[in-house]
Amino acid sequence: MNQKTICVYTCNRSEYSRLKSVMKAIEAQPGLALRIVVGGSQLLERYGMTVNDIENDQFVINEKIHNVVEGSTPAAMAKSAGLAIIELTTCFSRIQPDVLLVVGDRYDMLPAVVAASYLNIPIAHIQGGEKTGSIDESIRHVVTKFAHLHFPATEQSKDLIIKMDEKPHRVFVTGCPSIDTILRITPTDRKVLFETPPIPSKLGARSPSADQDYILLIQHPNTTEYDQCYDQMIATLTAIHRIRLQTLLIYPNLDAGSDSMVAAIRRFMMKYECDYLFCFKHVPMETFINLLRYASCIVGNSSSGIRESCYFGIPCVNIGTRQKNREHGSNVINTGHDSEEIYQAIKKQLEIKRYPVEYVYGDGNAGTLIADILSQSDIKIQK
Repeated sequence: MNQKTICVYTCNRSEYSRLKSVMKAIEAQPGLALRIVVGGSQLLERYGMTVNDIENDQFVINEKIHNVVEGSTPAAMAKSAGLAIIELTTCFSRIQPDVLLVVGDRYDMLPAVVAASYLNIPIAHIQGGEKTGSIDESIRHVVTKFAHLHFPATEQSKDLIIKMDEKPHRVFVTGCPSIDTILRITPTDRKVLFETPPIPSKLGARSPSADQDYILLIQHPNTTEYDQCYDQMIATLTAIHRIRLQTLLIYPNLDAGSDSMVAAIRRFMMKYECDYLFCFKHVPMETFINLLRYASCIVGNSSSGIRESCYFGIPCVNIGTRQKNREHGSNVINTGHDSEEIYQAIKKQLEIKRYPVEYVYGDGNAGTLIADILSQSDIKIQK
């Protein structure tokens, strides 16, 4: 039996969480063969060496590329993308996949689709058609125009893809694959959760307490506001400091501005008594979802606050423009980067405590649907 080879490229921690269920479904599909290429921040120790999560999930990684240029600046991002095109062209030439499968809107995705397109490799795209702020929206729509198969998470996203002149019979609403994973993660007892690495995290002799309520804080750079990232992080921390509820902070991703955000976090902690604040480079997906499950509120601009939190009814304070216009549940309050506005929003959300559960991004079967469609589709390179 001839198998169709599907190559998956993953280069950061958030995107792997959206690919995991699809990768498992591809492996389980007799007509498909999975090949995996890993690059970007997945291979960097300062971002938690998250490639270990992929290997711990028993996936075989076929290729690794080192393409990240140090600097945390827009120029470094552009050079990293250029280097990735060169490295991925070599990888795809060796693997010779029938389809390249990519997800989302990260700047790291653009090199993959450029390399595959020039090699005449058809492209399947997960999570197209969504509206957000920052350069991510531009990249997402560019990837849509490169792609031959589309797997949007919602009907609204499907409609936008079709308005971009993509053929309706190539657009399939599947839901978001990350929902597959979160709905299948077994709830962990709260005390057990905090006894399991990386909880607690040792900052001196301090460790977070399972007996206290907590805020989950995840704020990434918005690269179109690169020169404002330091002040934006300070504004959020100032609001959190007024609340003084135990806070678990996950460090920002590697986008331009991340170094200044980390500097803001460290200087703020040195200036003020922040015995309520605990910082982590990375938290594995299963641990993160259980932390989200028990959180009093998720704060910042991570897509987790938009996509995953509504499945647990967790209050979310979404800050700034990074997730602007993205579909979300009733559990989200949007704010600007004003510390008073952020403080009032967090205070309100902590009083509400829980919202009704909403299934905004699918019902947890996206991976199987995507694998089935990939196995049945006859994709022509000429669109």
